[in-house]
Amino acid sequence: MSSGSSESHAPDRRQLYSFKIDRLLGRGGTGTVYRALDPNTGKVVALKLFSAAFFRNRIHLKDFTHSVGKFRKFQHANVVQIFDFITGDDGNCLVMEYVDGPDLRWYIDNRPWNLQERLVVMAQACNGLQYLHDKGFTHHDLKPANILFTRKGLAKLCDFSLAGGSNWLALFDAGVHEQVTPMYIAPELIRREKATNRSDLYSLGIIMYILFAGKVPFEVDNLQRLYHCHLHVRPVHPTEVNPKCPRELGDIIMRLLAKEPAERFQDADELRITLSGIGRSRI
Repeated sequence: MSSGSSESHAPDRRQLYSFKIDRLLGRGGTGTVYRALDPNTGKVVALKLFSAAFFRNRIHLKDFTHSVGKFRKFQHANVVQIFDFITGDDGNCLVMEYVDGPDLRWYIDNRPWNLQERLVVMAQACNGLQYLHDKGFTHHDLKPANILFTRKGLAKLCDFSLAGGSNWLALFDAGVHEQVTPMYIAPELIRREKATNRSDLYSLGIIMYILFAGKVPFEVDNLQRLYHCHLHVRPVHPTEVNPKCPRELGDIIMRLLAKEPAERFQDADELRITLSGIGRSRI
């Protein structure tokens, strides 16, 4: 996890399990994130203390615990490394790699427009996403807050598969689709269909719309209207919103936002390769 913006704060606690906390990194719907020192390794890590209501039931908690056993083996430059998942009296805590830069929300709000730089960021996101998909997982909540940067500019995906990803869980727990951020949810999830790799590509399409068009694709004031837009409304072409966005790039984004999964790209690798043909990109 990342330091986010420069606005980190003094923590509300100094210790969590054996970890020595020195900074509060942020709070969100899923829980609270701290920077801490692992006394066993001497490394700085990020701790995500999940909110008490995050895990919907024992099935969800068991499914996630099982997934973490696999996450710990993941090694990819564009994916935040997972070290451990601890449950006990102090709560449910995910121990992760600490990423020392901001997230994509900060980037969108603060970085000057540079087409090639933004394409490189998306290429890195594609690389990380393809890795997760190849390992058999969907991200399930891809959004700007879950794309972090190191201070050297390396993009990393975090908070993947928190809602649970197994077929077994989806069969017994209908709430699995309720933990996706509404602005980025794919239409098929609103229809309560199974999440697939192409559901993540739709979410990435929303991110790219914001990144290259400079605004959200659906400007509505309530959840019901937003879901209606995801299901039925075709957004304005990104190039018509922002002329700096090349037409061919806008076409790629519109394909990602297709209502039917089969009409999107086959996978993140195909998307990355297609993006490499935009302008003078050297992705």
